Amino acid sequence: MVPAACVVPGTAPTALTFTPGNNFINGSFTAAAGADGYLTVRSLNATIDFTPVNATAYSPGQTVGSTSTGIVVSSASANTFTANGLNPNTTYYFYVFSLSGFNCSGGPLYNTTSLNGSATTTNATSGEPTGYYSNTSGKFCADLKTSLKTIITTGNTPKSYNSLWDIYKTSDIKPREVGSGSTNVIWDIYSDKPGPANDPYNFTPGTNQCGSYGGEGDCYNREHSVPQSWFNGNTGTPGPTTDYLHIFPTDGKVNAIRGSYIYGEVATASITSLNGSKLGSSAIAGLTGPVFEPINEYKGDVARAFLYFVTRYQDLMPGLTGGSNGTQAFDPSTYPSIDVPYLKLMIKWSTQDAVSQKERDRNNAAYAYQGNRNPYIDHPEYVDMVWNSSCPGLNALPVDLVFFKGLLVNDQVMLTWQATNEQNFDRFEIERSSNGTYFTLIGKVKAANLHNYGFNDNADALKGSRVYYRLKKIDKDGKFKYSEVFTVHIPHNTKFSAYPNPATRYIQVQMNRYINGKVTLQVINAMGHVLQQQNFVANGSTVTLNTAGLSNGTYLVKMIYNGEQYIQKVMIAK
Repeated sequence: MVPAACVVPGTAPTALTFTPGNNFINGSFTAAAGADGYLTVRSLNATIDFTPVNATAYSPGQTVGSTSTGIVVSSASANTFTANGLNPNTTYYFYVFSLSGFNCSGGPLYNTTSLNGSATTTNATSGEPTGYYSNTSGKFCADLKTSLKTIITTGNTPKSYNSLWDIYKTSDIKPREVGSGSTNVIWDIYSDKPGPANDPYNFTPGTNQCGSYGGEGDCYNREHSVPQSWFNGNTGTPGPTTDYLHIFPTDGKVNAIRGSYIYGEVATASITSLNGSKLGSSAIAGLTGPVFEPINEYKGDVARAFLYFVTRYQDLMPGLTGGSNGTQAFDPSTYPSIDVPYLKLMIKWSTQDAVSQKERDRNNAAYAYQGNRNPYIDHPEYVDMVWNSSCPGLNALPVDLVFFKGLLVNDQVMLTWQATNEQNFDRFEIERSSNGTYFTLIGKVKAANLHNYGFNDNADALKGSRVYYRLKKIDKDGKFKYSEVFTVHIPHNTKFSAYPNPATRYIQVQMNRYINGKVTLQVINAMGHVLQQQNFVANGSTVTLNTAGLSNGTYLVKMIYNGEQYIQKVMIAK
């Protein structure tokens, strides 16, 4: 049956009311007779020079008008709207036009007289509703986790997977740093460079959505920070697979690189994104690789998103094993719901990277969008209250050894660890093994209540092998216990490192401190042809190789020194 022809609505809607938050404003109004939809525009101006044009559809985030401009909030059939991504303590003006076009043909047709009103966002930094967590008083451990689960489930209305595109346009944005186009761009945690350095690229909201991609910087998509394969997600079913609070807009290529690997700290990177996020072997004892490591500024963001997930969906956890990669993250139980080594990492990250205003704004946007919040953003102290040493099954938290990790830096394996509760404690003994079974003492570090400790092991004689390390923690009375084992593969080439990998315009070649003399550097293609060559005298120096003229693909960087050749594989992805 062919829909009836559209007719311009005879009146504008009426009775506009607002509910403002810190970075959002909810609006509602009385429907207009003859209308089947409404176009809502917001502006910082009390008047705008915009009149909607018949047969023209407008999209959320679109700028309209010429001199006194507005931004489209929504074009929908509902008589409600939510404006996200707003600044605190700021007055916004709203213009609502009635239209016909959702249930008829030949539209949309607009009544060009708008319903107008204004509202001011609140000045609070949190946006947490009064009394939202009142039922948590006096609770700890599993009881607190269950109470939080009830709070953040009540009122939660799961949205569709496609609707994430629209909320990203207003809630996950920041000012443009590079390129041309929209004033605001997508806030991508895998490309953003906080501080004075410019981002390597920026994405225009809506325009640069994936799709397909050829390399980093092509487009952004929707990354499940808790991968779908860990919980058998189906994007067609609203719920954990569509939950905004753990799904971030990220670069499509880097999202694919992360895949379904656990988060972790990288010992040796195989791939480094343009903002410094890494994929590589695990540097944390108790977690095996590959692991993906975001930059420090976003480690707390992803940790709190993970803790939210296992709280909000704790009833699902007994049936979830984590798939092929998430087994190190998930514990199939309603409590604690997390394997202890991964829990240690999440606690570490949530502590070292404090809640940012970006997270608060995103949390407020989630409340306006889907009706719930991440309690670990509103109250970071809940992390320790839910998971601590007084809780059943968690007597290892906080532990004597908070973490034990290592990094391969040139010719050194740099071991570091963090300790607590050093009463009656004498020393750490560092042990090394070539097979993970038989360990040999290689050093001692005296306990001194320093909290942070370290030990460097010369890797030059270990190249080409996998090495295992553990700590023997010895009390003054001679009692001892062992740490978890950290393992790292020492490649044959420990003479230099090449980064970023993949690269675009250049490669930095960092030689270790023992390289002192004449060096030849070559860039070689897959056919074995030498495309670049530099000869120079090195002294542990860094050399830049220009790759702007190279096509996408895999190349070899060869260093010739003292009659020996050292090779690393690099990728060019523009």
